[in-house]
Amino acid sequence: MSPASRILAAQVTMTDTILTIIQAGAAASIFAYSFSRGLSVRPGDLWYLGRRPGLLLKSLLAVDVLVPLLTIIVIALVRPARATAVGLLILAASPAAPLVLKKIPKAGGAMEYAVSLHVALASLAIVTTPVTLALLSTATGLPLEISLLAVAGQIGASILLPILAGMIAGWLFPALAKRLCSPLEALSGIVMALVVLLLLLSTYHLLLTLDLQSYVAIVLVIAGALVAGRLVVAGQPEKQATLALECASRNVGLALLIASTFTPLENALPVLIPYLVISAVAGLIYARYQKIVHGVEPS
Repeated sequence: MSPASRILAAQVTMTDTILTIIQAGAAASIFAYSFSRGLSVRPGDLWYLGRRPGLLLKSLLAVDVLVPLLTIIVIALVRPARATAVGLLILAASPAAPLVLKKIPKAGGAMEYAVSLHVALASLAIVTTPVTLALLSTATGLPLEISLLAVAGQIGASILLPILAGMIAGWLFPALAKRLCSPLEALSGIVMALVVLLLLLSTYHLLLTLDLQSYVAIVLVIAGALVAGRLVVAGQPEKQATLALECASRNVGLALLIASTFTPLENALPVLIPYLVISAVAGLIYARYQKIVHGVEPS
């Protein structure tokens, strides 16, 4: 059986109940974390990039243009299994990973820039994701498409709504918001840790279904995305950390939504689970690099 067939034939041995728990837990954790971030966001923070149009354009170029182009190049050079190629292309069109705001402070990133960029990417993804998928489909010949409404629903529920709700709550009840921010963030971390543990226990065998070329392709895309983000804002370590992690961290929830329109969810996981694991490890290594090379401490 070919590598592509093995990936496409891989079956996830999880019951519907476990899958429901994972989805609900992840959604609750992401909502709680985004809400907690919103509690500490000032309205002016959202306009950080509005006052810096040059930085905004460079950031959008890195996340929404360079990463998809890099993905196409890696696929052309490495030639991974078809399922891996499709998964990577979908991830390339899925920016604004909800939990990247948790990674950025650990790497010493600029949070004011991070929040503004994150909201901008999430808002624009309603348009950029379908357009990017259409262009990638034209470039590769693979059938990739998603409706604007579906993207808007996923982005709105996981990022925009909780952040805006947190901002409103923080404005109306500032004292309460200050007390709730840290506990909510901690709770979201505990829930997500349990979700990840359950997910890995249920799908660990999927890490063995990919061939070497697929793993090489995933590593090259993540490493290339980190480099692209750094180069676009060269000479500014805090902004480099923010943009590099935004480039490399893709919205897996959105990617699952897109993938589920072409194939059962179980067939998408063999690519998305390894990407999640490798990108998480890459984030830890990058944070360590920032500290050693640039002396950047977690913010």
